[in-house]
Amino acid sequence: MTTKDTVTEERTLETVFGLFDDEYVRDILAATSTEPMTVQELSDRTDASPSTLYRRVERLTAVGFLDERTRIRSDGHHDSVYAAALSDLHVSLRDGTFEFEVETGTEEDPADRLQRLWSDF
Repeated sequence: MTTKDTVTEERTLETVFGLFDDEYVRDILAATSTEPMTVQELSDRTDASPSTLYRRVERLTAVGFLDERTRIRSDGHHDSVYAAALSDLHVSLRDGTFEFEVETGTEEDPADRLQRLWSDF
């Protein structure tokens, strides 16, 4: 599935390349491609501070490369977790022009779906 409902930051070639020039961005996407993670879990894995990661997570979410989900804990509270939405990035050079195509494959988390449905009431 190649979709993204809302993208709040323009996805330009400069934006995409700028993101991938950042080691923390690459680490976040790699880690969250295997399982959804909280910022604290990402911090433990990458040795980056949570504030550094929150800035990257915000940008990745804005361009549609990362999805925010809700994970319900056993104590009834919940955490925001992030999962990579980016599945493929294709860059080509044709007739003197760079072109790129982004594919996202996202499935809505059941807890997020329930929260969205509940908020619709």
